[in-house]
Amino acid sequence: MERILPAYPLFVKDPNFSFWSASDLIAESEVQSWWGAEKRILGYIRTGGKTYRFLGKGFGEAAAVQTALGVTAFSTDYTFEAGGATVKLRFVSPLPPDDFGLLSMPVCYLDYEIAGADAEIALFFHRGIAYNDLPDNGVKEVRGDVVPRAGYECAFFGRKRQLPLSNHDDFAGADWGYFYAAGERARLLGAEDVGRWIGGGSAEGCGEDYLACFASSPRGVLLFGYDDLVSIDYFGDHRKGYYLEDHTIFEALDHVWAHHVLIDAQLSAFDADLRERAKPYGEEYLRILYASLRQSVASHKLIRDRAGDAVFLSKECGSNGCIATVDVSYPSMPLYLLYAPELVKGMMRPIFAFARTPAWKFPFAPHDAGTYPACCGQVYGFTRKEGTGNLRKTKFFETHFPIYMLPGELGLYDPACQMPVEECANLLVMLLACYRADGDLTFFTQNRDLAAQYADYLVRNGLYPENQLCTDDFAGHLANNLNLAVKATVGVAAYAELVSKSDEEEGKRYRGIALSFAAEIAKTAQGRAHMPLTWEGDGSTYSLKYNLVFDKLLGLGLFPAELFEKETDCYLEKLAPYGTPLDHRASYTKSDWLMWSACLTDDDAKRHKLIAALDRFLRESPDRIPFGDWYDTVTGEHLHFRARTVQGGCFILLLRH
Repeated sequence: MERILPAYPLFVKDPNFSFWSASDLIAESEVQSWWGAEKRILGYIRTGGKTYRFLGKGFGEAAAVQTALGVTAFSTDYTFEAGGATVKLRFVSPLPPDDFGLLSMPVCYLDYEIAGADAEIALFFHRGIAYNDLPDNGVKEVRGDVVPRAGYECAFFGRKRQLPLSNHDDFAGADWGYFYAAGERARLLGAEDVGRWIGGGSAEGCGEDYLACFASSPRGVLLFGYDDLVSIDYFGDHRKGYYLEDHTIFEALDHVWAHHVLIDAQLSAFDADLRERAKPYGEEYLRILYASLRQSVASHKLIRDRAGDAVFLSKECGSNGCIATVDVSYPSMPLYLLYAPELVKGMMRPIFAFARTPAWKFPFAPHDAGTYPACCGQVYGFTRKEGTGNLRKTKFFETHFPIYMLPGELGLYDPACQMPVEECANLLVMLLACYRADGDLTFFTQNRDLAAQYADYLVRNGLYPENQLCTDDFAGHLANNLNLAVKATVGVAAYAELVSKSDEEEGKRYRGIALSFAAEIAKTAQGRAHMPLTWEGDGSTYSLKYNLVFDKLLGLGLFPAELFEKETDCYLEKLAPYGTPLDHRASYTKSDWLMWSACLTDDDAKRHKLIAALDRFLRESPDRIPFGDWYDTVTGEHLHFRARTVQGGCFILLLRH
């Protein structure tokens, strides 16, 4: 079976509802969560008196023969031969970013079509999907029931001891909420009952080990849903998900059961439009977008705040678990600018909210708003102790204190662990990008005071950044980072355009500062093949200057066009099998920044070489995990990060048109 992706999304909706296959042949490995925990989900085809497994390792019975594998924007598709039956299966995760109701409706489905012989399709979900298997989790008992609905049945289970919002950590899921499986028939089964069904016996068991759903019509769906009961602690306000705030999980299941054909049509139309948009960049680029879309959206949770505004909260999956991280939202932005700029505003709302609390006393922007699923206040660089344990890490899962209530005079944060230039510029560019996308200045006007504060910080500190954290400093922090200076320059120019809408003279003043910064930066490439890594660097150093891209996309006119081509030529000279390293100090790169760099050139052939390298990584990386954005360009091995939302940045080429 030809490989397409390192791992395939099966049922994905949010960071706590995320199930993947790490194999091209899905009956060869157990289903996994995004962080790699095995979650026993089994799929079977029964035909001609025999049972064949198509999903998961099962109990040693025969596997159906997989004959095809495909991926679209919202589905992972398979074809199997089992006895005399040909069965087509589509694992569908409806996540269209332009439809907030469907995006947040917590139901995925398996669409199936049977030909050649009568057959029954079944899915079994072990109770381990409902909790984290760690020592401090308590007794792993679950409870559930079977509920008849109009035209179908639904079974559900969840922990007997519900622990809402109890895990503020990274490589983990929820220990709360209830999972639902629905089909023409549904049951709660013990392991022995499952075994009897596989062997052709009764499926009428009453144990609580497995959710099971069955269907035998020639074509139909099996549903899989998750009601987390409470989704987010939003500064002390416990919020449900966007859809479940006004609906029940049963309404969601009813809707998908009754309207899955219409949902399919909507998703197919989105997919067709995406294919058309991506056509100028080739099939390799389309595969990258398919690898990115569901992963990026499903690394968020969409809620409303008390004012009714959308809040789109990312989890830093596989990097530290922070919520609403600015330097994760910034690279994610292109996907959402294309389809729903309101979601980009929803990424910024929690940051601006926290920046207005007494806890944040700095003149620059915060890094994050807490640890998923709690917007409790920034945890990055938090210095305070609770008893004898550091608030940021303990041996097992923890929850954080509501930091937003604390007075900033306590000295809550280590200044050396902040990202001041990075985050200020990120937010200013995001504000302008949103305005350009929808023409609405309201959100900027509401937050103009903070934007002005951040612009002034960049004017004072952006051209020659002090030694500080930024998103491309994996090989070590740097003073005078030129890529960071570029970002600051673009940020000041973004503010200039925004403020000019109400104060033309003020806009001209900031525009003049940005132009002067850009002129100084551009001089570093004079007499050289490209810009160096730092102000004091020589021609032997380089780095990906991906922060130039929004000068180009927003038409700010700060840097000369020939500089973009010189930089691209440098990246192609340094190109390794799986991409160009971030800078000369190490051989690793970031997939999002690689595609941003590909956006700098107007030469299709140059751009294609960078696209092809990333596609090659997806097809050849030795690590079978959800799309890792930080990886080695020589070996293809990932470095720590996995399943992160930043892959939304791979959509940036579509902003060129």
